[in-house]
Amino acid sequence: MKRLALDLAALTLLFSLSPAYGATTGATTGATTTPTYDYLPQSEVATLTVGDKPSYALVRSWRGHFQYGAAILMADFDTHADPTGVIGYLRRHINDRGWASISLEAPSGAPIINHTTDAAEISKPGEKQLELKADKALPKYSETQWKKVREAQNNQLLQTMNQLDSLGQPYPGKRILIVADRGAGLVISQLNAGTLPKPDMLVIINPYLDHPDENQQLAKLLSELDIPVLDIQSPDGPAQSLTTASERQTLSPLNQPLRYEQQRLALNLNQPNAWQNILVLIDGFARRINKAYP
Repeated sequence: MKRLALDLAALTLLFSLSPAYGATTGATTGATTTPTYDYLPQSEVATLTVGDKPSYALVRSWRGHFQYGAAILMADFDTHADPTGVIGYLRRHINDRGWASISLEAPSGAPIINHTTDAAEISKPGEKQLELKADKALPKYSETQWKKVREAQNNQLLQTMNQLDSLGQPYPGKRILIVADRGAGLVISQLNAGTLPKPDMLVIINPYLDHPDENQQLAKLLSELDIPVLDIQSPDGPAQSLTTASERQTLSPLNQPLRYEQQRLALNLNQPNAWQNILVLIDGFARRINKAYP
């Protein structure tokens, strides 16, 4: 039993140190298992089919005097349609700004690779515990494996998006796509490839992808989009997102404020005040775009 406990502890430490499987950020914190959503009015819950499995979208109507259209929201990989954090806040509060909200379950993340600890690597009593060998690489995906993972995520997102026309039909007008973290990175790459229907406006929050080469290309892919973009970066965003923030702004079109706008938040996304600030930023951005392109 003692050896088993040490083995499990070693595995826990290894994966906590691996950058490919980092912890969630304040932008999107949702359970990896799909809830029943039985705590919500059934009128908000719509059932979709992705592959051969059920998926869900949560729909809330616009409120107030203004009726601009629908905001489609999606959080980080492995999050459900009602995550805690800024996406969950926006889905409940953007309605007062004249937008219906359609919140989606995000594609699945890359499965964790199993790591086998050799018996010789288990520390003996009195020895330094859980020391990682310098010549022992952490488990990682091959390029072929990454390609299969990304294809599955792309298919999951496309099948979900292709079923939204009927959900948005009661809310004519413009479409804002609001996405966070790796969900934002995947959307940028698919919009650039032309495989995803273009929204009227795109809002990205701490965008990144976990594959280093793909993440490095995000700024360039973003600069090539021909839709208005609001790029929001928080100081506590994932390191991969912070790394590309300056380049995303540098590569944006010159003297085209209606084409690209980057906002650096002063507050971390684990603070509800930051969520309110983001709602104000999105509302102002959408109003400017609506005025310029009625």
